[in-house]
Amino acid sequence: MKITFLGTGPSGRIPRPNCQWYVCQEAKKPGSKSARLQSSAFLEFESSNILIDASQDIKKQLKPIKNENINAVFLTHGHSDAAGGLKQLYESNKKSNLPTIYTEKNTKNVLFKNLFWANFPYQEIKPYQKIFFNNFSVIPFRVEHAFNPKFLTLGFLFEINKKRIAYASDFKKMPLKSKELIKGADLAILDCAAYKRAIPTHMSFPEILELAKEMKFKKIYLTQVGIAWPHYEMAQKIVSKQAKNIFLAYDGLKIEI
Repeated sequence: MKITFLGTGPSGRIPRPNCQWYVCQEAKKPGSKSARLQSSAFLEFESSNILIDASQDIKKQLKPIKNENINAVFLTHGHSDAAGGLKQLYESNKKSNLPTIYTEKNTKNVLFKNLFWANFPYQEIKPYQKIFFNNFSVIPFRVEHAFNPKFLTLGFLFEINKKRIAYASDFKKMPLKSKELIKGADLAILDCAAYKRAIPTHMSFPEILELAKEMKFKKIYLTQVGIAWPHYEMAQKIVSKQAKNIFLAYDGLKIEI
């Protein structure tokens, strides 16, 4: 399978309008890896292509994957940076086969109420109930992000050819059942919005280091990277000094599993 990081940034994106912070200035340079759209990923399997989250930046994010068909969209939660691009996605696909949206019923209801929903085929999913595709499976798992029952949040565990890939782009806490499910995963793509200081709804780098020790992931890529982080090159050096198996993702990064 192949993974393309379509966006690796916070809801506010980087650079921000009128921002004079040096990270924003660095992000404005052509080809800068410090420039970050809202977090989203594209997963290519032999039989299906999956989009994780349809952010408000979806039009820009579809360009790197060109005309690849999207068969399914897995939504983590109902915030605008995760699902605010559904109508844009619908408009770009309505002349072809529409992907099926996989998310919790609660999330669909929130999106419908907030006018984000579009007329996609829909499949309700529940935490820890496995979904089977032709040559891989997906298990949604609960994470805590907004700490608001209105915005229930999921991560996803992909299983293919005895490989296990966990994706959790928005979380602050993880229930024990979720930890047990994804422990020892071959790859974990994890929220790390905060740098040194902890914040209420997202993970910080010190918290990620503790989680990595506990969970024994073989490799970790950090996404949802916030503006408090240094620019990409400096940040990656900091990360690599702390752990050899942790890497900072960036928009457009492609990896194969």
